Amino acid sequence: MTERRRELIYVCCLTGFITITFAFGRYIFSMITPDIVKELGIDYEFVGRINAFHQGAYLLFSLLGGLLCSVVSVRRLIGGSVVLCGLSVTLLAFVNNPWVLLCIVTLQGIFAATSWIPMVAFVAENIQEKNRGKSLGIISSGTSFGLILNGVLIPWLLKYGTWHTVWLVFGIISLILGAIGIYAVTALGKKSPEGPGLAESGHEPGPVAQGGQPAGSVWRHYLLLVALLVISGLYLIPFQSYIVPLMQEDLGLSEQVSGLCWSLFGFIGIFSGLMAGMLADRTSAKTAMIITYGISVLSIASVVFLDGAAAALLACAIFGLTYNGIFGLHPTYVSRILPPDKTARLFGLLNLSLGLGSMIGNYAGGIIKKATGSFTLAYQLMLVMAVSAVVICLMIKSDREKGGKQNGKNRI
Repeated sequence: MTERRRELIYVCCLTGFITITFAFGRYIFSMITPDIVKELGIDYEFVGRINAFHQGAYLLFSLLGGLLCSVVSVRRLIGGSVVLCGLSVTLLAFVNNPWVLLCIVTLQGIFAATSWIPMVAFVAENIQEKNRGKSLGIISSGTSFGLILNGVLIPWLLKYGTWHTVWLVFGIISLILGAIGIYAVTALGKKSPEGPGLAESGHEPGPVAQGGQPAGSVWRHYLLLVALLVISGLYLIPFQSYIVPLMQEDLGLSEQVSGLCWSLFGFIGIFSGLMAGMLADRTSAKTAMIITYGISVLSIASVVFLDGAAAALLACAIFGLTYNGIFGLHPTYVSRILPPDKTARLFGLLNLSLGLGSMIGNYAGGIIKKATGSFTLAYQLMLVMAVSAVVICLMIKSDREKGGKQNGKNRI
C-alpha cells in the first residue's frame, strides 16, 4: 500500500471518529435542547450548567489527554474514547432524570477530549508535514458531516418520535461507524515514527528556540495562545450551543427551519476545514487564522444586527465557513511551532484554555437567557470576543519563515 493511500485511510477514519465524538457526542444535545427543557421541566440555567459541566470535563481531560499520550498508545486512547462515546449516546435514550442527563453529557466531554488530543499526536507522527494542514482541516470537518446528518434526521425523528428516539438512532450509528473505523486503523498497523511524518519534514525532534529566543518572548507567545483559546471558547462554543434555542424561542422559527440552518452550517463546514487547511499550507496557519476568525465576526454580527429566518440562515452559513477551519488550524499551528514529541502536550494545555472559556461562556449564556428572557445580550458579548480574537491573531508569532518555508527555525 502506498503512503498516500495509507494517509487517506487514516484521515477518513479519524474524520468519522470526530463525527461520533463531536457532532453526535457534543452537539446533538444543543439541537434537541428545547424538547428536553419542555419534557424534563428544567430551565436554561440548568441547561447552562449541563453545558458548563460538559466543557469542564473537556477542559480537564484536554490536559490529561496530552499527558496520557506519553504513557498510553494513541490508537487505544482514540479507539476507547470513540466506543465509550457511542455507548453514552445510546444510553441517553433511556434517561429521564435531569441529573443523570447531566452526568452522561459530562462524560461525553471527556470522550471528546481523549479522542481529539491524541489525534493531533497521531497526525504529527503519521502524516507528512506538507499534508498536515489539509489533513487536520478535513478531520475537523467530521463535525460538519455529522451536523448535516443531525439537521436532516433530527427534525424527522422528533416528528415521529421523541428526543429519546434521537439518542437511540444516533447511538446505533455511532457504534457501527466507530467499529468500522477502529478495524481499519488497526488493520493498517503502526507506521514507523521514522517515516515521512518526521523524516521528510527536515526537523530535529527536540526543543527549538535554537535561535536563542529570550524566555520572556516565549512566555509572551504562550500567553497570547492561551488568551486566544480562552476567548475562542467564550464565543465559538456558546454560539453553536444556543443558536437552535435562539432560532426557535427568540426568533420563533420552526424545528424544520432551524434544522435547515443547522444542516447548512454543517454542509458549508465540510469545505471550510479543507479550505482553511489548504490556505495554511499555502501561506501560514497564522494568516489562515486571521481570515477565519475575521469571518466569524461577520457571522455573529448577522445575529446581533439582523432578524428573522434570513438572518439565521446567513449567520449559520457564515459560521460554517469558520468553525471547523478554526479548530483544524489550532493543531496545525501548534504542530509547526513545536517538535512532534511536544505537540500533544502543548495542544492539551491549549485545549484546556479552550475548555475553560467554553465552560464560562456556556454557563453565562444560560444565566443571561434566564435573567433577560432572550439570548440578545449573550450574542452581543460574543461579538466583542470575536473581534478580540482577531486582534490576538495579529499579534502571535508566524509559523513560517520569511522565505515561506515551514521548518524548525520558526519554532519556539
